Amino acid sequence: MPGEPTLQQQAAGRLAAVLVAIEALVIASVAAFYAYELTLGEGSDPVVVIMSIVTMLIFVIGLSYVSTGLWVRHPRAQAPAMAFNALMIPLGLALFQFAPTIVAASVLGAGVVVIIAAFTMGQLD
Repeated sequence: MPGEPTLQQQAAGRLAAVLVAIEALVIASVAAFYAYELTLGEGSDPVVVIMSIVTMLIFVIGLSYVSTGLWVRHPRAQAPAMAFNALMIPLGLALFQFAPTIVAASVLGAGVVVIIAAFTMGQLD
């Protein structure tokens, strides 16, 4: 059973929590943009757009719980944070081909930093 977390472990957990919260906000913003475009009639297939919005909102809810869990050092928050951000790494690498470099680097960097920070939190029980 681990003892009291060190200041470094607490800081790593807070960093991971903040970055995951930012990821949730970005996804929520994209969902809002999709909804705005749908109201303007710009979506090619409304059903696909609506299902995309629903899928994004599910991720927003999940990431919000993960962020809160990391903040309070809940033992079940590390694995989903690492798993989601492991998917961010290939996405960030792929974005270098067709997105601005700053966007691709931000996605890649956030993925790597969250994984390292969540691992650095130590074992949570």
